[in-house]
Amino acid sequence: MKRFFCLTLILVVIFSFFSACSKSFTLDGNVSELRSCLYEGKSDTLHLKAGYGFKETPFVNDGKVGDTAYILTFKLIEKETEKINYNLSFSFNETVYNGTFKLNPVTNAMTCAIEIDGFNLKEFTVQISFAGNSESITLKSIVPENTISYSNALKFLQKNQGALISHYTTEDGVFNAEIYARILIKDRAPYWYIGIASGNDNLKALLIDGVSGEVLAIREIF
Repeated sequence: MKRFFCLTLILVVIFSFFSACSKSFTLDGNVSELRSCLYEGKSDTLHLKAGYGFKETPFVNDGKVGDTAYILTFKLIEKETEKINYNLSFSFNETVYNGTFKLNPVTNAMTCAIEIDGFNLKEFTVQISFAGNSESITLKSIVPENTISYSNALKFLQKNQGALISHYTTEDGVFNAEIYARILIKDRAPYWYIGIASGNDNLKALLIDGVSGEVLAIREIF
């Protein structure tokens, strides 16, 4: 009888362990938009910013992660009203990339998006040609070295906002939403914007300290 009791207890412990493992999960696989790198640079007449990461295509708030593509996006500062064609070129891993700036109707900014995999530079140089001129701009990362990764930001979120995450999670440990993760720099300090999109344009936005992982603000966006 005693042996049977011990065997039963062991089986209960083993079952509980595997049950807990099956329900534990990370949020990394639910990210449908990531901007993890930010760059900035200037020439004599141009001011350029850039960001790198991946984005779902098409980009739809349906609570699910679709096909994603890694994109390096450039933005010309204070050139929205000029009727001049700006062209960009740079090389990476022995490949030359070219693009043309266009006015983004949503952000009202002159942007150029280049699809590129594995971009990992902290500093690089681009050529901007316009109106018969050509200028070189060296772009440098503006993300502080002590900034936590988006994966760690999501771990802090999952740890410190368990009730919120549980709201989107089934009993089987399935997270029924997609996540937007974007690095932000304000006064040289890093922050992570985390958007939880659950479909039908429902979006909960959070701001996380980019060093400590502390959740600083939560708000609903419709």
